[in-house]
Order: sequence, then C-alpha cells, then structure tokens
Amino acid sequence: MFYYLALGLSSFLSFLMLKWRRQQFYGLAENSVSLLNTLISSEDDNQKLEAMQKDTSSLFFSLLSFIALLIFALLIILTPAIIFGFWQAGEWAFISPTSWQELLSISIGASLVFIPISPKNTSSYSELSQLLHRLALNNYNIGFQLFTREVKQKMKQGIQLKDEFIIVSGLARAGTTSLMNHLLKVEGFASLSYANMPFLLAPNTWRKIYHPTDKSTKERSHKDGIKIGLNSNEALEEYFFKALSQDAYLKADRLKEYTLSEDEYRDYLSYQSLIRKSPTEIYLAKNNNFLLRYKSMRAYNPNFLLVVLFRNPLLHATSLLEKHMYYSELQKEDPFVEEYMNWLGHHEFGLSQKAFQFGEKEPPQGDKNSLDYWLKIWLNYYQYALQIEDAQSLFIPYESLCANPQENLESILGKLDNGLRSPTVEPFSNLRKHSDKHPYQEALMQEAMKLYQSLLSKAELQFSKPY
Repeated sequence: MFYYLALGLSSFLSFLMLKWRRQQFYGLAENSVSLLNTLISSEDDNQKLEAMQKDTSSLFFSLLSFIALLIFALLIILTPAIIFGFWQAGEWAFISPTSWQELLSISIGASLVFIPISPKNTSSYSELSQLLHRLALNNYNIGFQLFTREVKQKMKQGIQLKDEFIIVSGLARAGTTSLMNHLLKVEGFASLSYANMPFLLAPNTWRKIYHPTDKSTKERSHKDGIKIGLNSNEALEEYFFKALSQDAYLKADRLKEYTLSEDEYRDYLSYQSLIRKSPTEIYLAKNNNFLLRYKSMRAYNPNFLLVVLFRNPLLHATSLLEKHMYYSELQKEDPFVEEYMNWLGHHEFGLSQKAFQFGEKEPPQGDKNSLDYWLKIWLNYYQYALQIEDAQSLFIPYESLCANPQENLESILGKLDNGLRSPTVEPFSNLRKHSDKHPYQEALMQEAMKLYQSLLSKAELQFSKPY
C-alpha cells in the first residue's frame, strides 16, 4: 500500500514539475514555427542564413532542454519502483510499474495536478490561446504564404479587385469605432472582425476551422461603453501592412510615413478581396494609422473614400492622456495586452505608445503623462490631415457625429453613389468635461483651438453647412 502511495506521490510531483516548466513546451513550439518562417523567407541569402543559424540554435537548445525535462520527469515517476525494487531484492533492481494498481496510482497522481484551485492567469486569454496568437502573428512569412494561397482561391471564385472602399480614420478617441459600427449596419459592407483573429492573413481558411457562435458582448477594455463580442468588427487591417513591410515603418519611438509601392497597393486590394464575400460588397476598415501611407494610396487610387474624424482638442487630448495612463497600468498587470496591441499596430497609447512622423518633421516629445504632450500629438496629426485636399476625403467633427449621426451617414453613403441607404441612428450625448487635474500651456491650447476652427471650416465647406 505504501508503494502505491509513493508511486502516486512521485507521479504528482513529476507532472507538477512539467506543469511548472510548461513554458519550455511553448518555447519549443514557438522556435519550431519561427525556423519554418525563416526557411520560407524571401530575404537575401546572407540575411536568411544568419537568421536560420540563430533560429536553429534556439530550436536546438529548446529541444535539448525539453528532452532533459521529460527524462527528469520520468525518473521522478520511476523513483519508487527503483527504491522498492532494491528494498525487496537487497540489490539495485527495478519493479516495472505495469499492474493496474500501479497504473491507477500514476494516473491519480498525475490527474491531481490539473485540478483547478484558484486561477492565476489574470489575462482574458488562456495560455494556449496566447501561444496560438504568437504562432500565428509573429511569423509574417508563413502568414503571407497562406495569404497568397487564399488570393488564388478567391480569384477562381470570381471576386475581383475593387478600387472602391471606405477607410475611417483619425486620431484615436475621435469616434472612429462608433462611425465604423454605424456604417456596418448598412447592408453591403464587409470588414474584419475578432472572429478573424489570430489568422488575419488567411481569414477564409481560419473561418473553416473557427466560427464562434457565442453572441454575448461585454464592454471593451477602453471602458468607454462600447460593447464587443467574438464577432465584433475592429481595426485589424494594420497587421497586413506590418507584415507587408516587415515592420519597416515602425521605429523605436515613432511610426514613420512611407510610400507604398504599386505592387503593395495591389496586394492590399487582394487582401480586401479576401474579406468581401461577394463582388458587390464594399470593403470598410477603421485604421488610425492610414495617413502614414495615404499619399501613395491616393496616387494609385482617386476613388476610395477616406473619412477623417476630429474632436475638440482639449477633450480629445484629455481622453488620450487618461487612456494612456489606464493602458500603461493595464499592460503592466497583463503584459499580453501590450503584446496584442503591438501585433495590431495599436501604438496610440500605453507602454508602447509611438508618435506619428510625417515627412522629415520630428514627432512630438515630452512627458507622456502630461496634457501638453497629447496636445502636441493632436497638433502633429491634424496639421498634416488638414493638408488633404481631394473630393473623396471627408472631415467630420466628433461632436456632429454624436448630435446628427444619421445625417453624417447619409453624407458618407451619398459619396458612394450606389444606392445604399442609412439606417435610423439615434443621437448620442457624450458628457465628458475637462478636469482641472490636467493643466496645460495656454499657448499650446490656443494653437490647437485655431487648428480646430480650421478643421471645422473645412468640414463646413465639404458639407455646405455650419458647425
């Protein structure tokens, strides 16, 4: 009886160690996929060889430590059999644990390890879900292989490239999510959703495997009253541009404006075709980074519609500051939040916040926990946006979107000239007020308000009505 108890205890300790060291399993999986990603890379031979050597070395040590871990775990399980074999025979011997009693003891001991006591994972994503996201989103080359395969399949279905699409943009916290959600109530639009995560470059392949049926929603992490679920639409297309450029425009402290090549532009249209389920559907995306490549995109395509939202600078900057402070703390508590936002190119706030650099002008610097910094961020973005002059770019004040959402939707749909009609949308009141706990430089605020008035004037000319 004591032998069976010892055997159960040893198996418990063995599996407890395996559970404690489970990151080695995850590391082995990540290093294996990383090596495959490097093998299919289109880099030049010297760079590819250097990367392969690095990945092979990492995989070798991961595999070695994994094998050592398994051997050590097996020795722990077999320790009672070895000790009792010596005790019975008077010399070193081994009792093979093959009887049903011994196997039952091992099974019970191992099972006890996996009984949930108190969950320590504070993230809303399980460890296995996080691993799947890392395998899918950290390996651009594998993603593009799947992307190329899907594009070929889509072309066979008759879904051709289409230069008519809508981009909703603006600085974060300008109401872009609300506008996107309003537009998606109109039948005829197609957009990315959380159901496409994490295989964003192969949405149709992933859809065959994963089709969430849970319709429940909860308030998103922004704590702004917007509810999301597994099928909610979101700003996810930036991952495509990150993979396409291999993160070339992402620098340590900034996101740099860059030129999209014509081939890259066509790849983007091909990507849109993967999201559209029929030739008549129009692609719709929310992308707050879109201005980084707007000039070259417009040079290739005068027909797509860009909608830029803007907001009272004091309230806008205050909202950005408060979200930056909130997400900085949240990402410290749950590092996966930062990892997730980085994958999607969401550098608007938080520990990995990066300012936009347009042209050669240096991006704003300063204390990110001060309102002055976020007023500079606001000025930097909208000074550039104000220069946009074309018939297919609309500027909408956030305050107008809240007060007259249906009127603004009708103006947007009118630009498409395809008969789409706006649903009934009720006005929304945002009661946010500036808090005196965030002081600012008066000169900076005056400059921002002057720019705000210029943006309002621009919107008035476009819509032929005063704001």
